[in-house]
Amino acid sequence: MRARSVIALSSLALLAAGCSAVPEQAAPADSTVSAVAESSPAAKPTAAFRETAESAETSPATVTEADANVNSGQAWADSKIEMWKENSGIKSTKGFLYPYNLMASWASPSPGVINIFLDNSMEFGTQMPQSYETNEDELRTMGLIMFESVGEASPELESVTFATENGKHSGTYTRARTGADPKDRKAWAEEKFVQWLDSMNDTYESFCHSEITELEVYRNCLPTDPHGYVEKVESPAFGELVVTLEDGPWIDGEYDIPASVFVGSNMSIRINQKAAQGEKVENLTVIARNGADTHTETISTAIN
Repeated sequence: MRARSVIALSSLALLAAGCSAVPEQAAPADSTVSAVAESSPAAKPTAAFRETAESAETSPATVTEADANVNSGQAWADSKIEMWKENSGIKSTKGFLYPYNLMASWASPSPGVINIFLDNSMEFGTQMPQSYETNEDELRTMGLIMFESVGEASPELESVTFATENGKHSGTYTRARTGADPKDRKAWAEEKFVQWLDSMNDTYESFCHSEITELEVYRNCLPTDPHGYVEKVESPAFGELVVTLEDGPWIDGEYDIPASVFVGSNMSIRINQKAAQGEKVENLTVIARNGADTHTETISTAIN
């Protein structure tokens, strides 16, 4: 099995090419897949979490009722679009490449939420190469592209929805936060697991023909993939995760890299895609084969 490539576009890429870049898609076995759905419900917590040492770190800023006037409304939505244009080196949304240049309007109906409406002339299928990928997948990926540009510097941003003006098609990319207190090691580890699983759903829902809100759904879809065998997720300190894999059919699989590196890279990149400043996982250790296969992934060593 070839190692899965994961979406990891940089702000520099967007700055140089606007929205012309389409993220690489993840691949189980020898096929490349990317699947997302119209909505992204938070994944259900599982028994994969075990509480460890307490941490004294402070919580990053979150959207509260008092922030509503600042983090919602037309002026706030306009500011996020302006940030995206500036990061992309253009002066007008018409300067984006197709289909991003079809943006007709945008609004923020609630704190942290942006809805972007596209002209009904949009032709679907130009960005998504796999036959099972849907129009919702394509629109969800457009939301991810915007997040890649403005999300890290916009901690108040919770979700981006792209939709056609006639309302027939829409797709939402979200941070999938649970509201965890970063000082609560168990809750913080749980939130990071939920964000990772939500990202896996972004990619695999259409391929698996099922919403991936529990790890068992993914495991049943791809039983020889080690990602489906996360046994527990712990956080010994803020910014650190320790992930333990249980043995399973993946043990006999053939990979280009060890399972610990395979899973560590995937989880680190996917979790941090959804993270704002001050929320990232700095070090992620994966323990597999009862400790015989161990790897620590850091932000500086994460691979695409």
